[in-house]
Amino acid sequence: MIILFMKYTLLLCTTLFLSCTKNEPKNENSINGIEKWVEAQSRLDTIYFESWDSLDLLHLNRGKEVRDDYLLPKAYSGPYNYSISGDRISLNWMLSSNSAFNDYYFKINGDQMEIGNFYELEAGEILTFEKLE
Repeated sequence: MIILFMKYTLLLCTTLFLSCTKNEPKNENSINGIEKWVEAQSRLDTIYFESWDSLDLLHLNRGKEVRDDYLLPKAYSGPYNYSISGDRISLNWMLSSNSAFNDYYFKINGDQMEIGNFYELEAGEILTFEKLE
């Protein structure tokens, strides 16, 4: 009798615990897991997001180019720290000595992402990326 009571008590406690989990509203601009994106117009630049513990990273891959007889990644390629708030993404290029974050427009709509141009000369331009499966 006591064992049966303990089983039901454990089942009741487990059910109550699971029903009390917090359901936070989903931000439409949130990143879930590792997501990969390709720039829609030229299809040469790719971005992928990942998180390590409390570190959120955006990786920009722009291909390679020959500079001074060396095959090197194109300018501004590499990892960026990022944080998203509303329709803004704050980025800090980790390969720079500058530790400041800069804000850019950011919006995800299904399989399409718009982001302010953070790596080309035409500042203020909005780049469109498509999600890769």
